[in-house]
Amino acid sequence: MLGFLSEFSFKFFGANHLRRVRMLKSVRYLPQCALAVVLILIGQVAVFGQDQANTSQPKSTKSTSTKSKKRKKKKTSSTSFIILGSPNQAASVVEVPATATFESPVSQPAAPTIRAEKSSGIKISPKGSLPPPGVATAGQIIISEFRVRGSGGATDEFIEIYNASGSDHTVSSAGSGYAVAASDGVARCVIPNGTVIPNRGHYLCANSVGYSLASYPAGNGTTATADATYTTDIPDNAGVAIFNVSNPVDFILANRLDAVGSTSEANTLYKEGTGYSALSPFSIDYSFVRDLCGKQGSITTFGPCTANTPVDTDNNATNFFFVDTNAFSAGAGQRLGAPGPENLSSPIQRNASVSIDLLDPCAAAAAPPNRVRDFTPGPSATSQSGTLDIRRTLTNNTGGNVTRLRFRIIDLTTFPNPSGIADLRPLTSPDVAETVDRAPCGSGTSSVTVRGTTLETPPTQPNGGGFNSSLSSNTVTLATPLANGATIDVRFLLGIQQTGSFKIYFNTELLP
Repeated sequence: MLGFLSEFSFKFFGANHLRRVRMLKSVRYLPQCALAVVLILIGQVAVFGQDQANTSQPKSTKSTSTKSKKRKKKKTSSTSFIILGSPNQAASVVEVPATATFESPVSQPAAPTIRAEKSSGIKISPKGSLPPPGVATAGQIIISEFRVRGSGGATDEFIEIYNASGSDHTVSSAGSGYAVAASDGVARCVIPNGTVIPNRGHYLCANSVGYSLASYPAGNGTTATADATYTTDIPDNAGVAIFNVSNPVDFILANRLDAVGSTSEANTLYKEGTGYSALSPFSIDYSFVRDLCGKQGSITTFGPCTANTPVDTDNNATNFFFVDTNAFSAGAGQRLGAPGPENLSSPIQRNASVSIDLLDPCAAAAAPPNRVRDFTPGPSATSQSGTLDIRRTLTNNTGGNVTRLRFRIIDLTTFPNPSGIADLRPLTSPDVAETVDRAPCGSGTSSVTVRGTTLETPPTQPNGGGFNSSLSSNTVTLATPLANGATIDVRFLLGIQQTGSFKIYFNTELLP
């Protein structure tokens, strides 16, 4: 039985105003949006002072402190959603220019409520070569994900670089490019002069001896192969830095763009702050991921994300968090998730270029066919308490074709979770047929195909997805692009291992 409440309320936090609205059944998102973030209470728990509801309804019968060297970056707006309620009952999603996050419980019904709110120098080297005009400065080109060991052993390593400058960046240095070096002072790879890294795009440096994730999907017909390679192992817990020069004699603080290292790294040039907690050297599929939400990878922190681009406050301990495919405890925190290396060909976060609506705008957001709770137990590793299926309609507002579409998970409740917090596992889902009633409501129904999404591998994720996992819409391709103004109906299937309050937040990544 699927309980629901047909009436809900939500708040808009706009540029200069606050509105409170009460509505029946449907909500339409405003244009600029990230993918809906859905947090769902899976138990009888009142959230944010909302009343509980114990009504139920059968499952639908329809056919299916920065240093002075770094420039403070402005916070950017993105779409935010907070949903309070239960996957067993109706709630609604609102889309506004803000940051996304959803909260609620998954098991017994509770009254749903929705709230969306807006979160809103040139360096001179004291020795060696001076950077030429246009060279990146600290904080503009940063390390966004890395590992110095993997399931393939000590050389199964990569360093992912991110362009945080706010515009496309052409590499320009006094030497041959920007060097990525380990704390032994040896450059592992150099991003050559003339390389254009798109705004919010990535560059991938990997060890060609052991890197095992080269077949992880990237762009159209491309995979996450390294843009530059090296063969000298980076020792466990050693620091890594990127410099806006390539000559090792110039690897100094004034030329450093970013760095990350562990608490055991003695050379402070190769870390920021005290560093991340040092790891025990286990060969597992792990990664250190830069925070994309502002919650430091917390499973229990609810509320809206305060960011949807990499957080960089010059503190490795809080800016990065550890994930792995088995939520193993290796010394730096425990969290189910997956590596997701990205290169120059990978899709780019474009939250503001898509809009999202309910699959059926004439039905409540938490009611079928917009949200379906299936209590049938699934595999013990991923969905022993059934599933939650969220369906949405995405519109392309980029101004051109979209040829690649995927969604990256940047916040959710998952393992290891305390009592009262849901354990969600994103899963691959097939297409399903569904009957919808679209505007004008009551004028008739139609049948649509809701496209499934694919949990991208490698690495293998036997326990389902987690932090940093990506879900791909494989029907959007070069051969079958999503035209400007066109829509696609998509679904997100979440296995439930434990019921309780939950949240999930995605970034939308795409290519023209």
